[in-house]
Amino acid sequence: MGFVKYLLKNNAIAAGITAYSWQDAIREGGKLLLKQGVCTSDYIESIITSCEVNGPYFVIGKGIAMPHTRPEKGALGNGFALVTLSSPVSFGDPENDPIDILIFMAAKSSSDHVEDLMCQIADFCDDENKLHTLRSLATTEDVTAFLKTIKE
Repeated sequence: MGFVKYLLKNNAIAAGITAYSWQDAIREGGKLLLKQGVCTSDYIESIITSCEVNGPYFVIGKGIAMPHTRPEKGALGNGFALVTLSSPVSFGDPENDPIDILIFMAAKSSSDHVEDLMCQIADFCDDENKLHTLRSLATTEDVTAFLKTIKE
């Protein structure tokens, strides 16, 4: 199953989320991983702690972050979630801030399946047209409808 199909099948999409800080954005988006049962709340808090210690290592491009942490910090399975913010927040990455798209990941291990999905996510994030459209959509329903049009 591809990245987009995974998001659709697992209702792992939330658009127009209000976050007052990068920590708030992580906690809000982390709720989608928790709902799927692929991580514990400790996993979400570990993402925040890791970022505080190591910097915004998961900011992967202009306006895009992929929050994740080590599997042993509370990953129970493999899962993904997509969140867009109503207003971008700064993660402390001068080249890529502010962030308004977050792709969350929990992975029990670095399996081939997860690596394949990471490649699909990278391809998705490299497509300026998709990102532009995604940023223009205000509701989860609109994002879901848009994602249904994407061929994987």
